[in-house]
Amino acid sequence: MSRSSKSSIALKGTALLLVVWIALSASLSIMPLPIRIDLTEGSVYTLSPGVRAMLASLDEPVRLELFFTAEGSRDLPQVRNHALRVQEFLGSLVASSNGKVTLKVVDPQPFSEAEDTAKAAGIAPITADGAGRTLMLGLLVSGATDQRECLPYLNPQEEAFLEYDISRAIISVSRTQRAKVALVTGLPMDSSFDPRSQRMTQPWQVMAQLRNLFELEVVPPSAEKLPERFDALVVAHPKGLAEPLLRAIDAYALAGGRMLLFLDPFCESDSAPMGPGGFGSGGTPSDFGSLPSSWGIAWKPNEVVADRTFAQRVRARSDTGLATVDFVAWLNLNKDAISRDDPAFGVLQSLILMSAGSLDRTEGSKLEMVPLVRSSADSMLIEGTKLGPFADPSALLRDFKADGAQRVIAARFSGVVRSAFSPSTVEGTAPASIVVVADADMLRDETWIQEERLGNLSLGWRAFADNGSLLLNTVEQLSGNQALLSLRARGSSQRPFDVVRSLQRDAEQRFRAREEELQKRISETQQRITSMQQQKTPDQMLLLTPEQQEQLERLQQEVLDARKELRQVQFSLREDVEALGHRLMLLNVLAWPAIVAVAAIVLGVRRRGGSAGVAA
Repeated sequence: MSRSSKSSIALKGTALLLVVWIALSASLSIMPLPIRIDLTEGSVYTLSPGVRAMLASLDEPVRLELFFTAEGSRDLPQVRNHALRVQEFLGSLVASSNGKVTLKVVDPQPFSEAEDTAKAAGIAPITADGAGRTLMLGLLVSGATDQRECLPYLNPQEEAFLEYDISRAIISVSRTQRAKVALVTGLPMDSSFDPRSQRMTQPWQVMAQLRNLFELEVVPPSAEKLPERFDALVVAHPKGLAEPLLRAIDAYALAGGRMLLFLDPFCESDSAPMGPGGFGSGGTPSDFGSLPSSWGIAWKPNEVVADRTFAQRVRARSDTGLATVDFVAWLNLNKDAISRDDPAFGVLQSLILMSAGSLDRTEGSKLEMVPLVRSSADSMLIEGTKLGPFADPSALLRDFKADGAQRVIAARFSGVVRSAFSPSTVEGTAPASIVVVADADMLRDETWIQEERLGNLSLGWRAFADNGSLLLNTVEQLSGNQALLSLRARGSSQRPFDVVRSLQRDAEQRFRAREEELQKRISETQQRITSMQQQKTPDQMLLLTPEQQEQLERLQQEVLDARKELRQVQFSLREDVEALGHRLMLLNVLAWPAIVAVAAIVLGVRRRGGSAGVAA
């Protein structure tokens, strides 16, 4: 066969390959095959094993209704892309549920019946612009018994928790009854009789919210056993617990229990009588016996984390009277101190803690420890005896010496624990899940919530920190399906243009450096002109000497040259970005098809040559 014939066959083969490729792409766009390869970072389009296990455990059908205003988001690409991501994820849920989960997508047009239905279900309309245009992107999850869970707005900024939030809602509506939570505490969290006022005190708000969301059973410290059935255990500042109760808690952990522990090195809420400012006359450390250390959790009573970066500003007495100072033992933590990878903690924005401790694993511990809340590196440990009503914030700040270590204030411990009682070599039969927060004062109302009043009329409560959300989120996670414990924050389908940002950052650095240099030179020149003016006689003040005129012209020329250079830097930035875009376009449109075509030609020629050799 001649070379020209071989080339003709190769070209025809390439053309046929392109035709087949286009036809296959068009067919898949109409009738997609149930085959997909997820090559994204973090596999954001692949259901996690925990979600698949949750779907397999569903006994009753679940209905999903996604309300998305397509027209209202026409010029909001971030929202539209996120809505597409949500629909793809919900489609994956439906496809993997064996018919247990169904999906309906509703476009709630303004003033339509669908919009009224969405609002009645709790879907929140979001303002899209200053002209009053609104849109909806929310999800309504309904169970077989008409239980409903509403996600009012699926925020694109919280895409990492999309899988967790929707899975939690599905689990919630599939329950036939509320989760049961057992609470053991040494704090006056519940309503009680106050002999001084001869009235019943109000329960802490965390207690009221627990009762509102869960079936709560309070276990007194003197009890000898835990309830027969419950889904999660909360222990807040344990103190004076009877040994039978400690043994029951230990046995619960060995059996793979789920616990939320608040262990406080210096609990200022456990003090009496209360002082004029609402704070107690002292503080006590939690006493949980040898359970934490036997399980593999290390914490030290009377050692409090002091942090200068996150210190709470307070009014305190000083040598010069009342002053506002940083109280390094009371922490006002922002989201930089909170893990973004845990669904229960990742949505929290701020936490206020009072005399919190630090956590670690004991030597030889088999538990996995995942930090959830950390101090800054500008921290140190102080003795709890320096705190209380006579603490001197100014002295603590004056004596503060950071050691550069970040302390873990809250952590999730998971794994098989070892018994705290004889024989101590007994290990658990199932992995436990234990969340520990080294502060119990954070649960009291004064640290996170305030009642709004108008005279004797209560206007409701206003939360100024997320302490209550930490408790409720974690309890909900621990008391839910096992799948929730395995879920973590996923990656985001939105990918920043890192190369473009790097180009912009480099150009801006050059811009700023040149601008600072220009301003410095202008300032120096102006100072020289001022100095020359001061050397002139009064009758010459309005005249410029030849030297001053030369300096002024030089300054003006420097300004013109610098502005020209700055414009060139900005132009270079746009040029670099546009060149990068052109290279990517050529790579996608020409390079990759050309590589495929060349590969096809080479493969065809090699096969043709091989067959010719066999024929010969």
